[in-house]
Parts: sequence; structure tokens; C-alpha cells
Amino acid sequence: MGRDRKVVGTIWQKTIVSGGTRSRASIADKLFPALDKSGIEYIVNPFVGETCLININKLVDMCKEFKPDFIIGTGGGKSLDTAKYAAELYGVPVVTIPTIAATCAASSNQIIVYSDEGEYLENVYPKTNPPLVITDPEVIVNAPIEYFISGIYDSLAKWYEGSASLPGSDNADVFDYMALSIAKMLKNTIYEEAAAAMEAIKKKEINKEFIDITNLNIYTASTVQALGIKAVRNGIAHSIQNGLTLLEGSHDVTHGEKVAYGIAVQLNVLHSLKEEMDELIDLYKKLGLTPTFKGLNLKFTEETVRVVAHKAVTDVLMAAKPFELQMKLMHIYIIAH
Repeated sequence: MGRDRKVVGTIWQKTIVSGGTRSRASIADKLFPALDKSGIEYIVNPFVGETCLININKLVDMCKEFKPDFIIGTGGGKSLDTAKYAAELYGVPVVTIPTIAATCAASSNQIIVYSDEGEYLENVYPKTNPPLVITDPEVIVNAPIEYFISGIYDSLAKWYEGSASLPGSDNADVFDYMALSIAKMLKNTIYEEAAAAMEAIKKKEINKEFIDITNLNIYTASTVQALGIKAVRNGIAHSIQNGLTLLEGSHDVTHGEKVAYGIAVQLNVLHSLKEEMDELIDLYKKLGLTPTFKGLNLKFTEETVRVVAHKAVTDVLMAAKPFELQMKLMHIYIIAH
């Protein structure tokens, strides 16, 4: 549904708005009138499914035909990553509008690619982070609360994975140490403010804690990623998440919940202090998570554990870390109960 150009000579005159039905609906009363007022011609790409080659290529093909000056991605991580990847391939900027605070995909220079069925395949790193990220607190506070919780878990992993991977790195620089310092601040803020932010969402109110955690989920976590590109990157927790994507029913579990389970596995793998595990589990209880297969509503059998363990320990994110294979397998099995 293209629009006639009303402004001649502007840099950005045409765009494709790519996102799911619900995400577009949540911002339709602000986004589309703003585009019309600015004289920006647009068409819509209804996103459904995964950040997979079919969806990415579909959007690239639309770009070749419509020739947009930029792409607008709306929604959650998979929708935003699809828009980011298509923009990278077509060679135009991407503007992201997260309508949930479930991941840092909106501002991250990382794209997670899945198969058509949702199995994790690879990470892709575009040349830059999205140049413009627009977040509306009123939209985030009215989104389903489980996505906000997912973002808390995904952000929390930046500290646990970074603090485990940096000490064993032989190529870390000052930016990696900056990243870990930010990750520690992120972790401390989550432990201090997550409960109050949750209460604000339940009441559909916007308070300081809600804004803080929203910003951590969407912006701060991606800052850690960008600064810590050498030595403060994904590790055990996200590798476990990637393994869990193979299980039936796992797509009904949020990305953050699977990562949260992965953090608990990681603490077991590394023989972390009991106090550290107790602190983590106490937070999970407050947020309503039991970090086990049963707690995630996933089937626990010898075979499902084997599948997750094999995927995790051969995952590129874990393969670079100096952890002994049998120890990984053993602790993955134990915590799964």
C-alpha cells in the first residue's frame, strides 16, 4: 500500500515496514501517521516465523522491487534480526522499533539465524549497529510480561558469560574490560530493581525501575556485546539455549528462559560458589522460573539431554572456551533433573 511522495529532496523517501501483525498494530497509531506526515512512501512486509533464509530473502526481494532508502523493523528479536539482515544484504540503513524488551536485538550488531523450523544455525555480524532505535515505554509496558522477563534473563547472561570467558582469553583489550564493568553494573541493577520493574508492568505503570530495566534489556546489553567483541561474548549459557532449540516444545519457551537455564548450567559446570547459585535461584524464584527441563515444560529423557548436550558442546560459542567435555555433559545431565 504505497504512498505518493510528498517531500522532494529528502534523504529517506521510501521504506519497507517489516514486522508481525501484533507489533505493527501496537505502534500503528504513531508510526504510520508520522511516515505520512513526513512524506515517506512505504509498504508493509508481514513478518511471520523465524529469522531464516526464506524470510530474509523474501524481504531482500521486496527491496529489489520497491527500492527503499531504509528498512523499518518492528517487534521482537527474530523480526528485528530479519530486518537487520535484509538491510545489510541490500545495503541500506535499518531503523528498529522494539515493541517488547525481550532481547537486545534492536540495538545489537549481532543477528541470530535459525532454520525454517527454529533450530539455531549461526550468528552473523553486520558492519554496524542499527543507526536508529526507537523505544516507546508505553508500548513496552503494555506488552506481555513474559517477554520483559525474558529480556532480564538474556541481559543477565552478559555478566555470567563475560566473567567466565574473559579470564581465559589471550586477546582481551581495554574495551573487553570496559564491557565486563558495564555487565557487572547491569547485573547489580537487575538484582536491585527487577522486582519493582515487574510490579510496574503488572500495574501497567511506568516507574524508574521499569525504565532502567527496559534500557538495560534493549541498549546496555548490546553495548556489552559491542565493546566485548573479543573476549566478553556468548558462551555456555547461550550454547545451552541453542541446544534447547532442538527439543519439541522449546519454541513455546522464550529465548530468555532458555538462556536462564543455561546460566544455571554454567554455574554448575564451573563449580561456582554455592552463594552465587543461591543468589541466582532466589532471583529466578522472584521472577517465576524453575531452571530445569520440567520447569521449562520440556520432556526430560536420556535422549533429550543427549541432544541438548551434544548441540551445546559442539556449538561455536562454547567450542572456543577451555572447558573439559565430560564435565559439561555431566553437569548438563545433573541440572536437567
